Amino acid sequence: MGLKVAVAGKGGAGKTTVCALLAGVLSRAGHRILLVDLDSDPNLSSALGFPIDAARPLVHRKELIAERTGSTGEPGGMFLLNPRVSDIAEKFALKRTEHVFLLPVGTIEMAGEGCFCPQAAFVKALVRRLLLDENESLLLDLEAGLESFGRSVVEGLDLLLIVVEPGMRSLDTARRILAMASSLGVRAIRIVANKVRPENLQTLQARMRESGVPLDLTLSYREEFARRDLDGAGVFDFADPAFEEDALRMLQAV
Repeated sequence: MGLKVAVAGKGGAGKTTVCALLAGVLSRAGHRILLVDLDSDPNLSSALGFPIDAARPLVHRKELIAERTGSTGEPGGMFLLNPRVSDIAEKFALKRTEHVFLLPVGTIEMAGEGCFCPQAAFVKALVRRLLLDENESLLLDLEAGLESFGRSVVEGLDLLLIVVEPGMRSLDTARRILAMASSLGVRAIRIVANKVRPENLQTLQARMRESGVPLDLTLSYREEFARRDLDGAGVFDFADPAFEEDALRMLQAV
C-alpha cells in the first residue's frame, strides 16, 4: 500500500491506541511501518510497549536541529524551512519488531524553553519528504485537537483517521477537523468510533448522523486496554479479529 496515514481526534478519544493497533494490523499483513508521535504529550512509545526513556527524542538533539535548519537558537532568528531530513528515519528510529519502527520526536518539556519554530520546521519537513516503498507505511499520531491542521502537517497525506469516543464534545472536535482537513489535500478521511459499548452504539450512530460525522470503523470498549495502560504495557500486539479485518479492508481501499 505504501500509505501515509495520520490519526487525529480530541484528547482522550484514543487516537494513540488506534495508532498502535493499526501498526499491529499492518505488520501482521507483512508491511513495514514507521510511526511518528507528533503529540505534545507523547505516549505512543508506551502504547507500542517500549520502556520509558527508550531513546533521546529527536527535537532534543539540538546540535542536529541547528545543523540542518541553520538556527542559532536565538528568539526571532532565521532558520531553513526545508532542512535536509532524508537520513533521519534510518539513523534514529527505534526498532519494535522486524516490521515496526518508532521515531521519537518529543516536545517542549520545560517552562520558558523558548522558540520551538526550528524544531517544528524540521519535523514538518520530515513528515512531508519521507519516501516510502510499496510495502512501507507511515503512521502519524497527531497533536490532540486542531493544532496539526492549523499548521498543515497533514497536507497531502493518503488517509486521515479521526477517532471519536461516545460523547458530543468528541463529535464536535471531529466535525471541526473534518471541515479543516477537507482543504488540505488529504486523499481520504475516515472516522473511527472508539470505546463503544453495545448499549451505546445506536445512540452514538444517531448523534453522529445529526452532527454530520460519518461512521466508518468501530472499536469496542475493552477492559484489557485499561488494564494494560494501568500496568504500563503496550497494546500493539492486541488482536481483535473483527476490528483487524475491517481496518485492513479500509486501508486497502484507500
